Amino acid sequence: MVITERDRTADELLDRRESLMDAATGRLAAAARGAPGERGDLERCREDIGAHLDALSAALRASGAEQFGEYCAFTAVFLEGIGVPRSALGAALDALSEAIGEQLAPARSALAQEALAAGRRRLDASPLVTPAALAAVPAATGASGEAASAAEALALSAPRVAPLSVALSYMRRPGDAVAHGERRAHSLEDARRHLAQLAAAVDLEAPALFSDYAEWAQTLLTSVGLDPAELVSHLGALGDAIAIALPEHLAEAPRRYLAAALERLTSGPVELPSFVQIEAPLGPLACGYLDALLQGNRGRALRLIREAIEAGTPVKDLYTHVFQPCQYELGRLWQIRQLSIAEEHYCTAVTQTVLSQLYPLVFNARRADRRLVATSVDGNLHEIGARFVADFFEMAGWDTFYLGASTPADDVLSEVARRKADVLAVSATLGEHLVSVHDLVAAARDDGRSRDVIVLVGGQPFRVVHDLWRQLGADGSAPTAEGAVHLAQELLAARSA
Repeated sequence: MVITERDRTADELLDRRESLMDAATGRLAAAARGAPGERGDLERCREDIGAHLDALSAALRASGAEQFGEYCAFTAVFLEGIGVPRSALGAALDALSEAIGEQLAPARSALAQEALAAGRRRLDASPLVTPAALAAVPAATGASGEAASAAEALALSAPRVAPLSVALSYMRRPGDAVAHGERRAHSLEDARRHLAQLAAAVDLEAPALFSDYAEWAQTLLTSVGLDPAELVSHLGALGDAIAIALPEHLAEAPRRYLAAALERLTSGPVELPSFVQIEAPLGPLACGYLDALLQGNRGRALRLIREAIEAGTPVKDLYTHVFQPCQYELGRLWQIRQLSIAEEHYCTAVTQTVLSQLYPLVFNARRADRRLVATSVDGNLHEIGARFVADFFEMAGWDTFYLGASTPADDVLSEVARRKADVLAVSATLGEHLVSVHDLVAAARDDGRSRDVIVLVGGQPFRVVHDLWRQLGADGSAPTAEGAVHLAQELLAARSA
């Protein structure tokens, strides 16, 4: 490893950290004519100088002026977001520059001054950072402080908290800002998504929901080559931004949920084992079918299933041991970026084609004089899980009406009434869909046409939190499509007893 003069300068800045902090803080105090404010204000000023020194040292070891420029720009965005004028940061940089000039040898001082000057110039830029959506934090409205719950406060404060957290995260890791470039806009989208998932978990008092989401997000991000520490940084900044934007009594639960998720993320690498195993029931068939899908060989996929049917394999077993684990595996492969969205959509479309060819066998069961309406809740674009449920009910002799993805609540209830459904099955994939589930269940209870329908819910959130269905007002949940049929039969039998 070659030690450069930049490295040596960075080392000296850290060696002299306390002395430089004292000198720069003293200059700021003197500039304020001996009245810098309360002692706590002076101490916070000193801490800020220390953060600037740490950022300057890290920048000298990395890309130098560019990285420190990003640090200054995002620091200015953050400070302005909490009501501190940009000029305050400029004054701190000037004081630090003077302190370094006094304490470091000219050659090393020049290297540090070069980066400081670049940072100082960035403060004159407009917008401060790009893309422009990250360049300003909306002012506080006060509405979040009037919220009735922490979840409501998160929703109301999201337009402010999301950019505030991104600015803070890039302020702490300016190297990421340099590396991400215009891709930084995705960080704002991610922050909004984190907040939506967090609000859903807080609303349901289910911290495991957010921890499960955080694991999923970390696997997704690291699969595209990002440092796992990036998500940890973003979530940590999110917690700090929430503490700034929300009153303490409303910030406590969200910050606690974030802390639990961060502990889970930093306890070790997240591993997602394959859902398709050769030793599982029908494992060789599932492996062959998945391989045909991934090779884009629709004909072979259809032939494998046709041959299994001709050999006497029950359709129900194909759903349980082939189609379902293969769909889970496609999701896992997309999550770890071994499969594109287009490839995942193709594979799912092939499976839907295969399912349609099996329908003569699915629909020939003895009729049970029962009716099911199945749907993916409004906002949920994943539909095949709800379709599996509908098909299992068909195999049990029910008349089923599958409504597809993201169906509005009013349309769902109209179909429940028109079809005289005994059971409504609702699928949700993400925590943010749970508000729509709750609203749909509540609407069904309030609608005289559907008040007596049995409502079953399913999807990933319900596998994570096993009694979640109860909190949403549903009648039950089952981890599998076949289990949903048995549960519906039990609930109907209990009702008629």
